[in-house]
Amino acid sequence: MRLRADRDEVLKVVGMHCSTCVTTVSRAASSVKGVKDVKVNLATGEVRLSLGEGARLSEVVKSIRRAGYDVVTQRVDIAVEAREEEMPKLRELLEGTEGVLDVRTGSGLVSVELNPLRTSAEAILEELRKRGYRASLTKEGIIARSDFRDSSLRLISASVLSPLVLLINDFPVALALSTAVLLFSGMKFLRGAYRALRNGTTNMDVLVSLSSVTAWAYGLVSRDLSFLQASSSLITFILAGKTLEAWLTERISEDVPKVLRVKARRLINGKEQEVDARDLRPGDVVALRSGDTVPADGVIDEGEVYVDESPLTGEPTPVLKGKGDPLIGGSAVLSGFAELYVTRSGERTYLAQVVEAVRRAEAVRLPVQDFVDKVSAYFVPTVVVISAIVFLIWRFALGYPLSFALTLSVAVLASACPCGFGLATPTAIAVGIRRLLKRGIIVRDGEALQRLTEVRTFVIDKTGTLTEGKVKVVKFEGEVESASCLERLSSHPVAKAISELSEGECEVRDFAEFPGRGVHGVVDGRTVLVGSKDFVLTNCNGEDRGADLLVCVDGRVEGWVWLDDPLRPEAIEAVRRLKAMGYRVIIATGDSSTRADSAARALGVEVRKGLSPEDKAELVRGLGKAAFVGDGINDALALKEAFVGIAVSSGTDLAKVAGDVIIPSIGALPSLLEGARRTVRKVKENVAWALAYNSVLIPIASGVLYPFYLPPEWAALAMSMNSVSVVLWSLIR
Repeated sequence: MRLRADRDEVLKVVGMHCSTCVTTVSRAASSVKGVKDVKVNLATGEVRLSLGEGARLSEVVKSIRRAGYDVVTQRVDIAVEAREEEMPKLRELLEGTEGVLDVRTGSGLVSVELNPLRTSAEAILEELRKRGYRASLTKEGIIARSDFRDSSLRLISASVLSPLVLLINDFPVALALSTAVLLFSGMKFLRGAYRALRNGTTNMDVLVSLSSVTAWAYGLVSRDLSFLQASSSLITFILAGKTLEAWLTERISEDVPKVLRVKARRLINGKEQEVDARDLRPGDVVALRSGDTVPADGVIDEGEVYVDESPLTGEPTPVLKGKGDPLIGGSAVLSGFAELYVTRSGERTYLAQVVEAVRRAEAVRLPVQDFVDKVSAYFVPTVVVISAIVFLIWRFALGYPLSFALTLSVAVLASACPCGFGLATPTAIAVGIRRLLKRGIIVRDGEALQRLTEVRTFVIDKTGTLTEGKVKVVKFEGEVESASCLERLSSHPVAKAISELSEGECEVRDFAEFPGRGVHGVVDGRTVLVGSKDFVLTNCNGEDRGADLLVCVDGRVEGWVWLDDPLRPEAIEAVRRLKAMGYRVIIATGDSSTRADSAARALGVEVRKGLSPEDKAELVRGLGKAAFVGDGINDALALKEAFVGIAVSSGTDLAKVAGDVIIPSIGALPSLLEGARRTVRKVKENVAWALAYNSVLIPIASGVLYPFYLPPEWAALAMSMNSVSVVLWSLIR
């Protein structure tokens, strides 16, 4: 098997529902040789791994399963035209493919177990076809049940049987029904408790199992129907809360737009052929009609359509797209007809990149999580001790009957819930990131949300960020034709404006670009330098005449260009709001002209002009906890060095854009800050609520308000509402 050193992997784990589960899964993954780092996200069920050389992902999966949890994998059966003697080599090839866990071969059939978060059946088929094999998919299926579906099935069973336990007075029948509830509906808790104890830890399942089994066992021994009823009702109420919690977290996890199982009408020789979107390849042409979901990234070849891109860009207004305009996979076609030329499909689409970015961002560990882990480590043992003390006090110190003391002791076990602590951080982070995504803001590093709350200074690039980026030449003198030819080779907004001054043909060689300063090359045999005044006058003789750009030919300034680049309306409003929030704002630009000063005066902020990319990086380093906002490509160095890097990009290839966060325009910056503050606040509120909830409920269950007390089944319902309330509070704005 070919292994890559220090690679990142992600797995979807099923069955985690509290912070102790997180600890258990983390230990199981970390125990595998070569695993360097493990991050577990309870809200999404995802485990992110850093694997060193020699580490096998399949061994990590086995270790997690041995700990009692399931891992979502996909089994794919592929028919391959290959001789039997080729099979060992074929197996070796597939085992070295990213995301492949297990390969079995035989009789022309290859069965592959893969990680669907890292690869797909299509990727496996493509790899085989690249190697010259003729292969086709025969079967695929997801291995692992939804936690929500599993909880729902058990809840339905308990909801049918538990009322019968309450209504029937015949002890043998009630015992049989109660046992059925315990061993079927409650089996997930019993298994979870066994798994935790076997791994030397404790979790919510231990408390639920201990309370329900104790009540059932006492009912059996004493032939007391009320304890059998309490055991069944306890399990039913807990399942009700856990099913609701699973449904809510599943909705959160799926709150990223997807293009799964979408059908596409591929055009072949003018005829439409319906295919799965995943079968599309670059170069295919697809027909789009009203009501369709755009199946892949591409460019309109013919026709016009109105599309809704709001789930992807945050732009609420339908956009008219015509010939030559790009379309993003996942957009909704509202009206019209068009033919789409596919440029990217499957896992290479913009949508797939966004989903991966969101998954990575959610694998975050905020500082408050250290406190949560400490509380969770001692929570269950402490509750068990409290339960025992409660029993001893009521039975022996106060002299109450055994049944009453046991009722309160079981109620204490049933009332305590460590799950709220485990859900506090990941749920709030997941909700916050997805809400920002709906506004077109992509968070790539979840920790950036925490860091944004500590930022007090914003350093913002000028050209294209604060300004429209549509630089216009308002005046020029002297030699500009050679400058126009030279600037055609640059992608800078200023270069585009200069390149349009002349349509003449030139021979350009030895082109070189100096970011933030200018360009140099040989045009028709003459050495030409175009750039800022300081840059050109350092290398050439001549005068600037107050121009913004100078053109130097063979060592002398022979051309002068005056430019204009107006501020974006949303930039003016965004900076105003930043200043109102108390932030310090600094413009950092490579432009050394008076236009930089004019922009700073119009916005009422500081300016640092004539800066190279290295100068910008040095500036943000010196400011400490400062955020840099700029172009995700040209300002990559400053974005990397900043305490928080915020890239402004409307492009659809995230891999080419630097930055911890990507915003569609400077106008989205205040929304990002508000979202970050809200998310971090929700995390802290969730932790505080979970702590307060248990601090109040456990004493009540202990009987401190006697003669008012909570029966075990009602204590269990109240307990399950703890984690539900944490999820709901995360969802409330």
